[in-house]
Amino acid sequence: MNRLLSGGLLFAAVAACAPAAQLEYPTTPPVPGPAREFATPVSVERTMANGMRVIYVSKPQLPIVQATLITRGGQTDDPADIQGLGAFTASLLDEGAAGRSALDFAAAVEQLGASLQAGVNWDATQVSLHVLSEEFPEALRLMADMVIRPDFPAPEVDRVLQERLTNLARGRDDPARIANNAFSALVYGAEHPYGRLTTEESARRATRQAVVDYHRRFYTPAASTLLLVGDVDPSMQPLIEQVFGGWSGGNPPPTAVPAPRQLDRTRIYLVDKAGAPQSQIYIGHSGAARDTPDYYALEVLNTVLGGSFTSRLSQNLREAHGYTYGASSGFGMRRGAGPFTAGAAVVTAKTDSAVIEFFREIEKIRAEAVPADELELTKRYLTLGLPQQLETTGQIASSIAELVIYGLPLDYYDDYVSRIMAVTSEDVQRVARQYLHPDRAAVVVVGDRAAIESGLRALPMGVVEIRPIEEFVR
Repeated sequence: MNRLLSGGLLFAAVAACAPAAQLEYPTTPPVPGPAREFATPVSVERTMANGMRVIYVSKPQLPIVQATLITRGGQTDDPADIQGLGAFTASLLDEGAAGRSALDFAAAVEQLGASLQAGVNWDATQVSLHVLSEEFPEALRLMADMVIRPDFPAPEVDRVLQERLTNLARGRDDPARIANNAFSALVYGAEHPYGRLTTEESARRATRQAVVDYHRRFYTPAASTLLLVGDVDPSMQPLIEQVFGGWSGGNPPPTAVPAPRQLDRTRIYLVDKAGAPQSQIYIGHSGAARDTPDYYALEVLNTVLGGSFTSRLSQNLREAHGYTYGASSGFGMRRGAGPFTAGAAVVTAKTDSAVIEFFREIEKIRAEAVPADELELTKRYLTLGLPQQLETTGQIASSIAELVIYGLPLDYYDDYVSRIMAVTSEDVQRVARQYLHPDRAAVVVVGDRAAIESGLRALPMGVVEIRPIEEFVR
């Protein structure tokens, strides 16, 4: 055969020589199998004298250890006048620790072939270590140095601060970040921890002393859990005691999360981004806390509405109308009532039409019961996908870390399947009416005002207010 024959020509040549029966493909999708119960990986707990909780989840099939230390110091714990201090503190943990410089510390981690990093969410700080089991003892000592004995050298504090300021300035050109900031500020307000924004002014208040004080307050053993997943077992407890036993400090009092304010009516907030090729749309309001008893019904509700690629919002705005590459929704469940949001980046000329379709789908799922076949497929999607979310040591650690943060039982996933499968169409409609409020929503649109304002003002959803970018990214 000619060596230049390739791609479609080669396929055509092969197809022409193949028997017809080999070219017949299935025309109907396979029938989903039954939802099976899922057993949570077995865990063993120990509590150290200093109050630190240790959880072992043994998965010895591979010589790998995933260690995650979970402690206080989430975004909710940031001081009102230094928003972002927790994230700033976490970003400095590996910039020099226990007398090692930032470069020496990075070299020590790299020499072990390990990954060691810190991150912050709304309700906790997590430090994650991934390493081969034979290198685990030494890597664990580096992890402890990073958590307990960070040096916070002044030159590194200044350097990382400049990086943060640059990133904040870059946000003025990011419609998604502008929309997210605007939505949080407009829904929750500056007095609520979920509505405060990290600004250049607040970032500059994050001095080295503020970081040291924050670390001393929130990084304590009594507020911490060490989660070990992989080639581990409780026989390692003497090592854990040796490395973390000298750590001291009590549990800081919980930061109060006030009930969110309720919007009195729907308003459209237009943030002018002149020349923007798309409009970034965020629609929503405050939603539910992670400990809500309606969690499972809300999971099903959101998956139907906008929580999967085949959801109603995606099928409507992407497939039927071609307004966007993807539309979605979600409940940001936190210790307090986090936001419900639905959104997409849509073609500018269809901004007003896209807003109409978002409200159409939200109102429909409140008014009409979800058909039995759609409900069944949604529940199968959630339950059959559960094992895939708990395959690797990292996924297991991430899932159990959520249980630790929100005080949920470690056998939580044992009845996840049965709880999801028990959700009825009536349950979905009930929580839709309770938690979705199209008549009291914030509609944030970041886009080219000259091209979209008239269309938005013609909508029946609410009054249009013009807000400057500088109000939300500064």
